[in-house]
Amino acid sequence: MSDPAATQRRARAWSDYWSSGALHSCAGSYSGNYGGAIADFWRAVFAGLAPQARVLDLCCGNAPLSKLLLEQSDGFEGGIDAVDAARVAPAWIASLPDAGPRHIRVRGEVDARALPFAAAGFDLCMSQYGIEYAGTEAMREVVRVLKPDARFAAVLHHVEALPVRIAREELEHVAWLRQAQGLLESAHGLIEPIARSATPAGQASLRADLRAHAARDRFNASMRELDARVQSATFADVLVEVRDRVAAALNRARAEGEVAARAAWAQIDEGLEANELRQRELVEVALDEAGVRRLLSPLGDPAPHLQVLEFERGGIAGWAVRARRA
Repeated sequence: MSDPAATQRRARAWSDYWSSGALHSCAGSYSGNYGGAIADFWRAVFAGLAPQARVLDLCCGNAPLSKLLLEQSDGFEGGIDAVDAARVAPAWIASLPDAGPRHIRVRGEVDARALPFAAAGFDLCMSQYGIEYAGTEAMREVVRVLKPDARFAAVLHHVEALPVRIAREELEHVAWLRQAQGLLESAHGLIEPIARSATPAGQASLRADLRAHAARDRFNASMRELDARVQSATFADVLVEVRDRVAAALNRARAEGEVAARAAWAQIDEGLEANELRQRELVEVALDEAGVRRLLSPLGDPAPHLQVLEFERGGIAGWAVRARRA
């Protein structure tokens, strides 16, 4: 992103995501750290590391790759610099035994296109669902900070990957939720009437309030549409989550009043906006094979190794890439 305001929105959205405690962005596929073919790929990458290697974990999030490396490599005495554009502070680092924390330094709010490192300092640069967001400018920085003949490894979003297909459908759901006179608008119109219904006087006033009756009817119709959409959806998580949060906000209107309900509503809106931003970007940065090769071109490797990884429960996980700096 070149627009500073858009860059700030993206960093804020991801900062909020990482502050929730998520280790990585595939919580629906792995309850802990990466497993299956993704973990196998990274274990193979780490197997070739020298004990004193210096590693760059680029666009690290809460640094699941660094965690994998430190857990696999008992004899690792090198150093890991993990950086991300968002604010990140992986909680797992505090639980490392003995001297573990001295091997890793994590820095947030770092632009991958302007890395704060001297040239030719790293033996490996690794990235999981990250560098494709920053593009070829970041790859040129990778070339600058890698030693000659050092390695680059990444798992990148594939245009037909399961996370990308989920994102495409979720964007359709969010557009439906936010459309004029849709579920969110009709539910928002119920906050004041429901808050009023908490008192006998308010209930009496509602009996003759035609506008409140119309708002209730619109909301009920939207909820019926939502239930039908959930039944027909392949990936309905965002619909179910919003349905539950809307119900909680409306219950709060009755129990705590209009002000409290509107505060809860603002959180729903902010969460949807952040989710939409992350999912839209994911779709935009997903790569076909030609796109992968363009991204890797600054490395100068004439024959980078590309393979397609699959999740254990089916569906493409992404491109697995290994290359060397010329």
